[in-house]
Amino acid sequence: MMSSANAYEPEIRYLSSSPYGDIVPDKIALESPLPLRLSDIDGAGKSGHRIGLTYGQYLETIKAFLSRDSYRLLIDAMKKKTGKMITLQDIDSLAIRTEKHGAMYHISSIDVITANDLNKFVVTAALSETGKLYLENDFHWLNYLNNKFAFPYLPHVYHKGEMKYRTPQGANDTMLLSLGEWLEGYHEFHLSLDSKDQGQKIIVWDYDNGYRYLSGRQSYKLYRLASKILTLYYDKDTFHQISLWHHAAGDFIVRIEDENIDLKLITVRRYEPMISLATNEESDKIAALLHFFLHLSIRMRIDRLDGVGDVAWADNFCLDAVMKGFYEALEIKEKTGRPASIDKKEFLSSLKRFTRDDWKDMAHATLQTCLQPEADIPIIMRNLDKHVEILHALIQSFQPDSPASNTSPADPIP
Repeated sequence: MMSSANAYEPEIRYLSSSPYGDIVPDKIALESPLPLRLSDIDGAGKSGHRIGLTYGQYLETIKAFLSRDSYRLLIDAMKKKTGKMITLQDIDSLAIRTEKHGAMYHISSIDVITANDLNKFVVTAALSETGKLYLENDFHWLNYLNNKFAFPYLPHVYHKGEMKYRTPQGANDTMLLSLGEWLEGYHEFHLSLDSKDQGQKIIVWDYDNGYRYLSGRQSYKLYRLASKILTLYYDKDTFHQISLWHHAAGDFIVRIEDENIDLKLITVRRYEPMISLATNEESDKIAALLHFFLHLSIRMRIDRLDGVGDVAWADNFCLDAVMKGFYEALEIKEKTGRPASIDKKEFLSSLKRFTRDDWKDMAHATLQTCLQPEADIPIIMRNLDKHVEILHALIQSFQPDSPASNTSPADPIP
């Protein structure tokens, strides 16, 4: 279509995602307040909504972000994603679809429709000062890690910018937005209690095919792959690691194909060392990796039921998956020498030398070094001694060349 100034503008559609398919928001919906968590308010209001910010205002701001400089950012993102150069006239239409409203971010998907193709992107918006800080960090660290490593587990991000907007009440405000890769077919997941048997399972929020529980085998693979991913991005020489991730925040997303699963980590709030050592001896590197492994084994178990309920502690089966995923990553790093190679057998031998009491002392020391979210501390402390006992037994019996385990939540720990 053409504007009054005869400049080409693609058709824009506003949509809202739901478990029942896309919804076209009507006038009432566009004028309704955008749902926000209290952490996204920064004192602007007490009702859980930023005063005056409506769905319509939110969608119009995303449109303004995408259309800056004749859609230059979007055209550049298309080139980076597809390797092909297009012009604005090649874009027939855009669909801006609200997907999720979280504690820090608001997520929308963008359909870019051309004559022969449909390409999808994600726009992440932060409204609070805390959210903006996290989004700035996210954008920086995702780019940094994608340039540093060749692993395929993080999304690509292309552009970011701050947009001013004016609410219907006349107040001025800003939101920070980033444009990145949309991960098609991936969904958020959380620990949940199955109403049929009250058993703990992982539920996947699959809007395309309906919410569903993972099988025991799929759940095992999920924890194994999540542990592998975080270990792959660990830097043995500097002790840098991806920190502040949390299952309850939906930081990992999953794609299911039959019994197979694939996993992506969609946010990197910080990449930093969690321990400071005075020297750079090999023994220091072993000690730092030990702290990383212990902390990984604890954090991997923590979620909130259905993402928003009580803090939950994953069943014991996941520890075997954590151990195998961690060790698999060490094998990959040893083969690739990046960065830097880790002698996995030497490290495993050192783990086996520790007694159960040693592990308990190290676990408590690790928790002192790696501060935990306040809400997570009670469940960690209730379960820590049993956690360490199981971990110690797993390490003593661990055989790195044994076949991959098919352990499920209903199976005993091997």
